[in-house]
Amino acid sequence: MLRTLSLMTFVILLLHQAQAQGKRHIIPRDSITDKYTYQGVSDTISADKEQLRGRLEKWIKQNYNPEERQYASSKQDGDSYTMHDREALPGKARKYVEYDLTVDIKDKRYRYKLTHLEYIAVGKYPLEDKMATDKRSDLEEIHTICSRIVESLDAAMKKGDDW
Repeated sequence: MLRTLSLMTFVILLLHQAQAQGKRHIIPRDSITDKYTYQGVSDTISADKEQLRGRLEKWIKQNYNPEERQYASSKQDGDSYTMHDREALPGKARKYVEYDLTVDIKDKRYRYKLTHLEYIAVGKYPLEDKMATDKRSDLEEIHTICSRIVESLDAAMKKGDDW
């Protein structure tokens, strides 16, 4: 009886741990730093560096205008652009995700990295922190927001390459 109870306890703990880990796999992690990160390099685009710079700067003005968005900011260092912002989780009162997006451009290509994901609710925590949310719905909303940002960037950078 005791042995059966111990085995059942072990199985329950194992299932609980697997479920908790499953929640964390919603958002991709960097293989080197183990931090939550969205990253990618574009396929070859039929635009030179100056055309890509123009597309990116237009997209930044539309999406990271500090006059329209309280937490938005952007800076440029050569061919590298870094944007910072905070977005509310849809339907969640006082829950946000804050992030940095870095985009590097060169002829016919660009690379992006969306990093420093922080969950803001009662406090502000790096998403990797054990104090951050383990709620699957919050993580799914964060993933939706980050995926939308990346898709919007991709669409803006490839504008005119569809034909």
